[in-house]
Amino acid sequence: MNLNPAHLHLILNHIPILGTMIFSPLVLIWGLLRHSRDITQTGLLLAVILALTAIPIYLSGEPAEEQIENQPWFSETLAEAHEERAEGGLVAVLITGAGAVVALWRGRKGKPFGIVLPGAVLAGLVITAGFFAAAPAVGGEIRHSEIRSGVLAAPAAKP
Repeated sequence: MNLNPAHLHLILNHIPILGTMIFSPLVLIWGLLRHSRDITQTGLLLAVILALTAIPIYLSGEPAEEQIENQPWFSETLAEAHEERAEGGLVAVLITGAGAVVALWRGRKGKPFGIVLPGAVLAGLVITAGFFAAAPAVGGEIRHSEIRSGVLAAPAAKP
């Protein structure tokens, strides 16, 4: 198998999408509802891992674009829209991950996490999930013209 930048980008981008929409928030909610330090800590740790995985995904975007930009179906307009949404998601997930690091640090050596910091991380995950829902929706439109809609649907003219 030839693991090129576009392939790597497509494989990795599922991690933060599913993580922010499903896994980390559910674990965090479960931990807060059960007043379980271990489960809450796991949810916070998942948020940190999601933030860290978003970095190589974002960095692989430009090489992936360079690999496909000369294809007849490629749309620069869609690629730019995808990149803008991805940048918003990256900022949101990094802030959320930093909040989770602060919560984990404050809860070190068995200290209680409280509700404020884990709650803020949960809110950050929800906001991040919104960005991470929008970015791949537009990203999919780059290659799949059958799902294109609206203003961004116009295909790019190629010489």
